[in-house]
Amino acid sequence: MRRLLFAAVAALMLAGCSDSPSANDASSPTQPETSPAANNATPIATPSPVMECLKGRYQLVRFVGVGAKGTFGTGEGGDVTATFDERSYLMRGAGKDPIELTLAGQNADLLVDGTISGDYRADGNKATFMVGKSTGSATLAVGSSKESVSIAQIDNVLAPDGEAGLACSNDALTVTLQDVRLEFDKV
Repeated sequence: MRRLLFAAVAALMLAGCSDSPSANDASSPTQPETSPAANNATPIATPSPVMECLKGRYQLVRFVGVGAKGTFGTGEGGDVTATFDERSYLMRGAGKDPIELTLAGQNADLLVDGTISGDYRADGNKATFMVGKSTGSATLAVGSSKESVSIAQIDNVLAPDGEAGLACSNDALTVTLQDVRLEFDKV
């Protein structure tokens, strides 16, 4: 049974590997209204509300497989953060609080201790993300069994890579890639 769960986790980790760059943003929250001050500025000088969300530090609160990969499962919690800054991002797992995975009806913990960096180009409510450098390690725990997972497998799921739909409301950001939806809260 544990081998089956490890196989399911491996499939989830590889879910981010895809050559088809289409985003599924039908389930994304709606964009908030712009502030009155933003409405008085010229359109060229005013970034979209979603573009404003791609600034600052966020906590990854959940990821969900979407589309054909929707059956692979979800992950919630953990200590992974993402910082977006002028067309680049840095994701960091502190290695202290695991992400709780639910895969094929089974539970597992994924502890990420490392960083993933990358770049992005945003246009309106869409962005193209490119993963750069990844360092560190991760551990998958199922009951008393633990297995090392490469950080490259982690960045296939947790790091935005490829075309994505973007949505933000208040202090939340949702990045919907072809195979996974990443949900963040502002910290």
